[in-house]
Amino acid sequence: MAANTNFLHELLEISSPQGQFPFDVDFRTLIAFAPDDSAVAWASQGYFITVVLNHSTDNTSQNCKRALFSKENLSRRRVIIVESNAAVLSIAFGYASLSSFIFLLGSTREMKKNDQGSVLLLAAGMDDGSIRIYCPKTGSFLMQLLDHRSNVCDIKFSPSTASMRSTLLSCSRDSTLKLWDMDDQGNMFRTLEGHGKREIVTCCSWSFDGKYAASGGTDTMLIIWETAGWTPFHYLRSHRNTITCCEFAADNTLIASCSMDTSLILWNYHFGYPLAYFWHRIPAPQTVFQFSLNRHHVRDLSFSADCQHLATVCDDGNVRIWSIDNVTCPKYIKTVQDCSSVAYSNDGSIFIIGDKKGSVQIYSARLSVLKLAFLARKIVLQNYTENDLMKENIPDVLKNYLHYSEVGIGHYAINSSASQTANFIRQFRGSTQPGVVRCLLPISMPSARLHAMPRLPNTCSQFG
Repeated sequence: MAANTNFLHELLEISSPQGQFPFDVDFRTLIAFAPDDSAVAWASQGYFITVVLNHSTDNTSQNCKRALFSKENLSRRRVIIVESNAAVLSIAFGYASLSSFIFLLGSTREMKKNDQGSVLLLAAGMDDGSIRIYCPKTGSFLMQLLDHRSNVCDIKFSPSTASMRSTLLSCSRDSTLKLWDMDDQGNMFRTLEGHGKREIVTCCSWSFDGKYAASGGTDTMLIIWETAGWTPFHYLRSHRNTITCCEFAADNTLIASCSMDTSLILWNYHFGYPLAYFWHRIPAPQTVFQFSLNRHHVRDLSFSADCQHLATVCDDGNVRIWSIDNVTCPKYIKTVQDCSSVAYSNDGSIFIIGDKKGSVQIYSARLSVLKLAFLARKIVLQNYTENDLMKENIPDVLKNYLHYSEVGIGHYAINSSASQTANFIRQFRGSTQPGVVRCLLPISMPSARLHAMPRLPNTCSQFG
């Protein structure tokens, strides 16, 4: 396949100023953007975090953010090195109430605030089970959160909305997820135990509207949580090895998960079924291979802001960018030695690749003009729930489009009855476990008319 060489344009490569650390095959550079893209941080399982701050007053300008990372504008960025007393395993930016941290700061002059008056924080999950909170503008340590009994594998702040309290979600090797109220000085108020007692919870994520969260781990299960009561909404079982990363799309309908079974799966998390499988080994591996050690573990993923592209990094040394409507051929492939992580900025204009030695390559990502129909679908899905849409008298063709009928097996799942979909998924995945199939079915399938079975995509034979 000929890669699309115009898809990314390299801006800068930054080596870790703290030097190189010994790294294991499972280690990866951690990358996090601030919610407004005014700062970016990365760490590589060492004792230091590199924070790059944007000095521009216009944080909404894509040109300013590109200039921040260009070689010609060194004076427009500020680099802060944050040192910790334990190995950093996860990092995240988020906002919290100023009143919760003013007693720690004394002065708020050095704190970056958003329109609601909340302050920007940098959280780091450590290998000793603690979570450390820093001021990213100064690198100063603010507080330590203690309750996990083992490594903190991943942390994520809740979306920055005026109607929602700032909450930090963390997951750990101790098989639990914990919730911390950052508007109440980091008070831990809930522990979630949906995964097995001896399983490692490796990743977590928030939906953009804050109504759902997700977690994945060594039990190969992706759990969707309803944040209103923090109860499981769906148990999604389709991976056959450890889930390494999960991330929601901005349209409030899609979630992607990647695994050591060589796959990336795109899901409709409201109905709980897979829309598409993206395999990183061709032909797709058999079940025994997926359960075993292999050279095609998918380590990290990132959704583009337009919800049209997914970036992944794989142990075969390749970074792939996929279009969600093409499961057979990545839109862009780049070989990077020891690549371990990828991240899109929140507006999609910046793309970063990290390696296991702590260095990052920064690119400007080409932004395509989106179709009006896609933009309309994104707005509808951001403002209406699935149940609301099912109650409306919407034409079948429009209903199908709202459920991503153009992606993978989504067309068949929406245009079929529940029993047909169950049989299809059993055949598609070679599974006869009723419990597994039930978790993939919608809670309430649309009462659409039965159609003739559509021609399945040519890639179906790869899904074993």
